[in-house]
Amino acid sequence: MNPSTTTEPEAHKMETLSAQHLSKPTLPYFDILMDERQGGGETGQLWENQVHWGYWDDPKTATGTRADYTAAMEAMNGVLFEAGRLADGQQLLDVGCGFGGTIQQINGSYSGMELTGLNIDPRQLAAADAQIAPTHGNTLRWVEADACELPFEDNSFDRILAVECIFHFPSRQKFLSEAARVLKPGGCLAVSDFVPTMMFFGKTPIWMAIRPRIAKSYGTLGDVPLRGYRSMGKQAGLQLVGNRNIRKNTMPTYPFLLRFFREQASADAQDTLVVGTRWMKWLSKLSLLQYQVYTFVKPGV
Repeated sequence: MNPSTTTEPEAHKMETLSAQHLSKPTLPYFDILMDERQGGGETGQLWENQVHWGYWDDPKTATGTRADYTAAMEAMNGVLFEAGRLADGQQLLDVGCGFGGTIQQINGSYSGMELTGLNIDPRQLAAADAQIAPTHGNTLRWVEADACELPFEDNSFDRILAVECIFHFPSRQKFLSEAARVLKPGGCLAVSDFVPTMMFFGKTPIWMAIRPRIAKSYGTLGDVPLRGYRSMGKQAGLQLVGNRNIRKNTMPTYPFLLRFFREQASADAQDTLVVGTRWMKWLSKLSLLQYQVYTFVKPGV
C-alpha cells in the first residue's frame, strides 16, 4: 500500500493535548528506533511502520528474511482485526499506536472508518502523521494522551485495539476501565499481551531477576495471568469472550530479531535490544511467558 496515493487533508489531523501531567513511560527500544529512523539505521527501517512481534500460521514456514518478518507483523495485525471483529464503517481507536502501522493497514483494507491513533509519545505520532494519509473514505486523527486517561466522551468507539502495548501502561485495570467507558454498548476491545504462566507468576526470585533485564530493552512486562484479565475485565464492565494463546505462532520472531540485531543493527541497538530479546525467547520457549490475544465486549446490545 502506498499511503501517499490519495490525500484528503480535511480528513487528516493531529491533536496534541496540553497535558503536562502525563507520565511518560521509559521505553528504551523506542528511543533507539527514533534515533535509527532519523539516522537511516537498519533497525529504524525494519520497524518503520509496524513495531511488534510477527505471527505465522505455521511457524515452520518462516524463512528468516526481513520480508517474511514484515509480512508476519502484518499477519499479527490480522489476528487482532479478527479478535476485534473489525468491519467497514466503524469508529476505531488504536491505543499505543506507535508509528501508525496498524492504522495504516486498516486504512488500506477497510472503508468508511473513523480512525484514531493514540500515543503518549508525540515523536511517534508525528512520524505516523507524516507517512499516512486517509484512503477509501476513511478519516484519520492522531491524539497525544495517556491510555489510562482517555480524552474522549463516553460511548465514542465501536472498536478499540491495543496491539502489544498494554504492558507499557501505568495500569491495566485503569486502561480496561477507560476502554469500557469510551466503547459503545456492544463494542469490542482486542488486546495482545505477554502473559506469564501461573507457575511463573508473582514475586518468584527468578522472575524478579529477569524482569529488570527485559525492562532495559522493552520496558516493564506485566505479571497478570489469565484469571487476572478475566477479573479485571469484569471489574471494568467488560465481558471476556475470547482468549487465544498464540505463543507458538510468534516464536520465529526471536531467531530473526537476534540475527538481525547481531548482523545489521547499530552498536546502540545491539546493546539495548539483544539481552531483553534473549530472555523473552528463553521464557517463551519454556512456555513460562505466553502471548495472549483477548477479546472483550461491552454489554448492552
